[in-house]
Amino acid sequence: IVYVVIVLGLLAMTFIGGKSGAAEPDRKLRDISELTAGINALFILIFSTTFNSGLKNGGTFFKMSDVNFLFPSPLSKRSVLFYALVQQMWSSLLIGIFILFQYSALHINYNLSALGLILIFLTYSLVTFLSQTFAMFVYTYVSDSDKKRNIAKIIFYAVILLPISYAGLQVLQNKSAIIPALAKAGNGLPVLVFPFAGWLGGFTGGILKGEYLEAAVYLAVCAVAFFVMLTAMSRSKRDYYEDVIASAESIQSITGAAKDGVAPESAPRHIKVGRTGIGRGEGSSVLFFKHLLENRRLSKIMVSPMSIMFTLISIGFSLFIKDGGIFPVFAFSIYIMIFSVAVGRFNRELTKPYIYLIPEPPMKKMIYALAETFPTQLVESSLIFIPISVIMGIDFTLCIVCIVARVAFSAVFLSAGIAIERIWGGSLPKLAGVFLYFLVDILMVLPGAGLAYLVSLTGFQIISSDITAILCLTVSNILVSLLVLYLCRNVLQYAEVN
Repeated sequence: IVYVVIVLGLLAMTFIGGKSGAAEPDRKLRDISELTAGINALFILIFSTTFNSGLKNGGTFFKMSDVNFLFPSPLSKRSVLFYALVQQMWSSLLIGIFILFQYSALHINYNLSALGLILIFLTYSLVTFLSQTFAMFVYTYVSDSDKKRNIAKIIFYAVILLPISYAGLQVLQNKSAIIPALAKAGNGLPVLVFPFAGWLGGFTGGILKGEYLEAAVYLAVCAVAFFVMLTAMSRSKRDYYEDVIASAESIQSITGAAKDGVAPESAPRHIKVGRTGIGRGEGSSVLFFKHLLENRRLSKIMVSPMSIMFTLISIGFSLFIKDGGIFPVFAFSIYIMIFSVAVGRFNRELTKPYIYLIPEPPMKKMIYALAETFPTQLVESSLIFIPISVIMGIDFTLCIVCIVARVAFSAVFLSAGIAIERIWGGSLPKLAGVFLYFLVDILMVLPGAGLAYLVSLTGFQIISSDITAILCLTVSNILVSLLVLYLCRNVLQYAEVN
């Protein structure tokens, strides 16, 4: 109940802030086609990433309890399938709840009503649900053959390439007006014919623009495709039970490991070992080079698909707010980084004896064990702010400062996660852990914000006021992160703590 009250309170603050911002006399409304184009892009992005993950690993709605009790029961396959779909629908609604917190920005810039926001929330949840359903549907037909799976991937990538190519062509033809070109491309036919994501985007855009007949057509197409897919799955001679058992077992192992505080490795099927042995480092630094080697074997690219998605979202956000200065874009990139920064292999090291046996100070071991995150964040921050500096026309010095500051924020998020694990361990409910994580993040950033405010009152500047404020945040974040890590150093000093 406490968490529900907190969520409702935050939502109330968001709606009140949107109403007060809309009353400002200098408010300028943007074209609604920009919003609908962004919705279509978001839907396609979420659908593609979810479907691709399900195609690789086998999407499933079932848990091991379902496998053990429902599958042997005398219930029909169709009844079991519908039970899983209804159950998954509620999970999809929870995934899309973050949409509701965007009311202030959407209402101020596009005059979006509360009902319009609820519509976007519901359709986003539907996209998540349908992407998982479609991934399970395709996987049941291609799981028995690598050749079929490769053909499905080629078709999937070709379908994704169509709207991307169309958007790129529109931008090349209208270099002087990039945002209107992207808005036109985002509402174009190649985007709206994208399976499920494009159809639901067309339905949402039609409702928001008042084109109800067009919206009804897209909704009807989506509904027909969904029922055809369900009919094919329930009447197929292929038994989807066998296809989802392996996926259910994998999910069960992930859930069990997470309860123990250690996330399992999501390694690919075929790992190219390359050279053997760490070969570098001495003492605690061996942990850093060991993690780099393991990351290289795990993935060919340094940046994860999730990070690439967040990078594209940040760059897209800068296009729509290029006249608002660097701070809104910088704050947005920090906000989405909260969801991508993780302690990496540190928790996994805590379950092994080696990190405790290294005869060096716990603080030094902890820093080296966490250091694998910083090169990745440096690359990700560079991929974000170098294009943004070109789009917004900011100077090179400010770009470098933003990159360094974003890496410093990753240190804040890492140390906040370790502090929560150190104090509460794995005994917290998941929702409570999320709220505490945000709360600790805010408390750790407050000293930097206060320092930046005090420096601005003195009138002191280093090159510019923007650079001065971001440098204050950077220095404070680094010092606060080191202090928190130092206070939590006994995680490595006493193995019994873990």
